[in-house]
Amino acid sequence: MLKDIVRIIKKMTHTMGIMLVACIFIGAVYLLYREVSKYSFSELKMSVESISYWSLFLSALLAILNYIILVGYDWLALKGIHKRLPLKKVALVSFVGQAVSYNFGALLGGSTIRYRLYSSWGFSPMEIVKLVLMLAITFWVGAFGLAGLIFMFVPPAIPPELAVYFPTEDIRPLGVVLFALAAGYLFICKLIHKPVHIFGKEFSFPPFNIAIAQAVVASADLVAASACLYVLLPEDAGISFIQFLPTYLMAMVAVVLTHVPGGAGVLEIVVIHLTNTTPQAILAALLCFRVIYYLIPLIIAAAMYLMYEVNQQTQENIKFLNKMGRYIRIHIPTITSVIIFTTGIMLCFMAVFPVRYYNMKLLEMLLPVWMIELGGIITGVVSIFLFFFSIGLKYKRKYILYYTLVLLLIGCVSVLTSTLNFFITGFLIILIVLLICIKKYFYIKSSIWKIHFNIRWIITSFCIVICAAGLGFSLRHIDVTNIRWLAFVYFKDGHKLIHILFSECVIIGILLLKYIQIHYMKKVRKK
Repeated sequence: MLKDIVRIIKKMTHTMGIMLVACIFIGAVYLLYREVSKYSFSELKMSVESISYWSLFLSALLAILNYIILVGYDWLALKGIHKRLPLKKVALVSFVGQAVSYNFGALLGGSTIRYRLYSSWGFSPMEIVKLVLMLAITFWVGAFGLAGLIFMFVPPAIPPELAVYFPTEDIRPLGVVLFALAAGYLFICKLIHKPVHIFGKEFSFPPFNIAIAQAVVASADLVAASACLYVLLPEDAGISFIQFLPTYLMAMVAVVLTHVPGGAGVLEIVVIHLTNTTPQAILAALLCFRVIYYLIPLIIAAAMYLMYEVNQQTQENIKFLNKMGRYIRIHIPTITSVIIFTTGIMLCFMAVFPVRYYNMKLLEMLLPVWMIELGGIITGVVSIFLFFFSIGLKYKRKYILYYTLVLLLIGCVSVLTSTLNFFITGFLIILIVLLICIKKYFYIKSSIWKIHFNIRWIITSFCIVICAAGLGFSLRHIDVTNIRWLAFVYFKDGHKLIHILFSECVIIGILLLKYIQIHYMKKVRKK
């Protein structure tokens, strides 16, 4: 039951992964359209051209640096829950998770991605919950600490459009509260070393050194992100980086308070209000910032995640093929037995089918009539012996395999001489090659008459011959009383059919007598 549940969960998470890739790509296109549709083409062109290539290059470098810093979030979270992963996996989940979180929100985007990835790496749901909680704590410790310090000493003005979301017009008290929360968390990590129980679940505070690292990583993240936007601002913005950093932090706090993914619209309001340049220039900088910091990483993350899913599916397919290969290797004798028996059925029915007129004309030109009919008889006899030898192949009989190869070679010749059917001949040749390739699986040396011979096989073979005979007679209008049984005549399929069926019945009769003899001898020995 538990295995079934795990299998269902894995299947659901795989489907979830495919859906997430599609949603990420669609969301990226939508976000780009939403940002670009606000402006006319001429405004966009003028605004983007006003930003130097150096500024764009520097902003891209800072964005790369920022996403490298973001790897520290997941790395610290893993250390906090006492788990380890290779750095490349930590970097993958961090980059993809953060890129999606920035565009769609942490709850709807980043957490879902992280659940998919971490669960595929063997993390339990509870471990993933703890890890996501550690990620959130890391960000808020750094954000509260850095924003609290700056709000207390370099307080930015609150834009009127966002004043409704802030509890007070003076942001200094908010800075004190934020800094106190961050300091309180560090103080708790310093004092409390035992796990605490919340709603019946056990949670542990990270060691003090990890808590300090959380604050440092989150602060570095915010500084790098703000610098990524700052270098895109026009030179006449009239604001230094020390003045801009509080503005950016307040925008981040406002984004959280307004619950807007990616800060769409909120950043514009804060930055335009607190700078001394035209709104068009600020919007150009913000548009480039969103493309560099949000949309391009999102597209790259979606591509990386898609490659990961394809790789995972490929590995699952390889595992499946390996399991299937092991299963096939174990059951090669049984599979071979079924194939040979089926080949016997095919030859038995093919022997009674009328030969195509064109093929028969060619055979008439190439071979004497007795050889053509003899080929049909041999084909029927070969089919009966293939029925018989298929039993021995099931039990890995080495000599039976050799006899089967000889029979198939004879069948190739008889099929060509009786029907000129190159398709069936090619199939038999391929079957011969395959049997030679797998001959190592047939290693038991025993006499041909020591196989597990039983009456059911004889009845089955006889029924197949009867069905083939019925089909042969139904395809022709034959008057049995007028057939010369020993005559060989061109285009007289009735003669050929009778000869083939008679030969097959004789072989079955001989094998039946041999079965009776073996069965009788066993009884005598027991007595």
